[in-house]
Amino acid sequence: MKQRGKRILFQILFTYLPLIAFAYVLMIYILIRHTAVRDDAQPADIIVVLGAAQYNGRPSPVFKARLDHTAALFKKNYARRIMTTGGYGLDPRYSEAGVGKSYLLKRNIPEECIVTETRGLTTTESIEQSIPFLKTQNLTRVIAVSDGFHLFRIKKIFRDHQITAYGSPAQNSLIESNFRSRTWASLREVFVYTAYLAQRKLNTPIPAWEFS
Repeated sequence: MKQRGKRILFQILFTYLPLIAFAYVLMIYILIRHTAVRDDAQPADIIVVLGAAQYNGRPSPVFKARLDHTAALFKKNYARRIMTTGGYGLDPRYSEAGVGKSYLLKRNIPEECIVTETRGLTTTESIEQSIPFLKTQNLTRVIAVSDGFHLFRIKKIFRDHQITAYGSPAQNSLIESNFRSRTWASLREVFVYTAYLAQRKLNTPIPAWEFS
């Protein structure tokens, strides 16, 4: 290879590609943060709350904040149905969705208004498992409740399945209330979102380590 060709290749590998990668990460990060602080909840067919950790049948603080926000939206008549999501973790007695339903019942949400989706172990799985029920019931407009950093990807997944999702970030989120935690969570979300795009494009499984 001639000297000039080597110089061009060096510039591409060590100058242009890193700049393009940095610009991409920055752009997606900005979009994630823009969505994270925007509550665009409006009247919809159902509220879908994304699961998080539970401890011995009780929601973790992160999950509790999501459920409290969901209950508030329901009581303000944004929707008359709620779907809790999240499968079984290390404890086979409790699913995240089941724990979420039990908590909402204690918040005086009528049982007949709550449905559960317990098969998903990741965000993508939970949403995709919910799609057949939503479409069968003609529930085409959902309010998605989760921590703010999470909503950009959630809305994209619903949109890919022809479901309109309005994002509503949980109030009092422990992750979002701390600069360091929300920054790291949002940066990680850039790469999980990219993995999701790759999965859609290449039809390959998304890694199970995604942050729910």
